[in-house]
Amino acid sequence: MLALVAGVVVSVALWAPAASALKEPRTFTLLEFDATETPLGDFTFDRAPAPGDQFTETNVLYRWAGAKGKGTRVGHDRVLLTFVTGFGAKFTHRATILAIGQMYLPDGTLLAEGYGNIPADGPHRFELPIVGGTGVYANARGYMTTQGLGNGHTPRTRLDFYLLP
Repeated sequence: MLALVAGVVVSVALWAPAASALKEPRTFTLLEFDATETPLGDFTFDRAPAPGDQFTETNVLYRWAGAKGKGTRVGHDRVLLTFVTGFGAKFTHRATILAIGQMYLPDGTLLAEGYGNIPADGPHRFELPIVGGTGVYANARGYMTTQGLGNGHTPRTRLDFYLLP
């Protein structure tokens, strides 16, 4: 009987969610500047992406400075994007992607993972859940919104974070 009770206690301890390192809700905004994109496998950006095509991005993160654009550099992120649906051969459809991104910040890292829709002809906007982190963001939860701010010579994305304790 004692072994059964000990087994239940250990099982509950292993399945109980760990507490977040944050003590109160935290919101902040970053500006992401595209740095490098690397296609994976035989997808080389020479055609419209199809389901299963993947690429990675490494981007530079700055504090949001409102209308002024970027503030101080605060870190970088690494993102893996997998196309669930493509844009179509002539870029006439919205594409669905699975995005997994880790943001490296001075106080720790944040991990976001989820699905988003990208229009073929303009900036995107979607929401991703925060599924974890390290440092002050250990066991973080919440969500982030991404909003593309242009497709010109310097593509950038506004990242709004809404973290819960």
